[in-house]
Amino acid sequence: MESQYENSGVANPEATPEALCERAWEQFRTFLRQQGHRITEPRRIVLERALLREDHFRADDLAADLATGSGRVSRGTVYRTLALLVEAGMLREIRDSDTHVHYEPLFGRSHHEHLICDRCKRFLEFTDAALEAQIALACERSGFTQRVHHVTIFGLCAQCAASPENIKPGEGHGLGQL
Repeated sequence: MESQYENSGVANPEATPEALCERAWEQFRTFLRQQGHRITEPRRIVLERALLREDHFRADDLAADLATGSGRVSRGTVYRTLALLVEAGMLREIRDSDTHVHYEPLFGRSHHEHLICDRCKRFLEFTDAALEAQIALACERSGFTQRVHHVTIFGLCAQCAASPENIKPGEGHGLGQL
């Protein structure tokens, strides 16, 4: 289901993280009300922490971050809220080559695709206007109404391809942006 909530596809570099989270919380509360779910402080905490992450995180990563401290949230609440955030169109699920589910924020961020390294597990993000045009053309030719698309390409990043003995599985090079 395509989200009816904000995701303009254009990142707003002037928006503060606090303002982004506040706008997202307002829209998520609307979504929760419409779906008959409770609006709770732990759900707000999960939303904020998920949107502020800069990586392609796993649910266990976020649950571990929220397991202690003043903003403590139970593991079950983290998992249930992540599912609701995906349903609301505020997060996207991405499966790596090992079928682990990773999440990334969509709210307030621009559309992009992914390259995932099989060896170091690095996620590289890219945009390509020609690819977007080809996808739109394929849909048009088929009479297909596109709801959403995700392109994920698996292979080896430049570092792993150049020096395979130096990179061990699961050791990334950090966040990637093309």
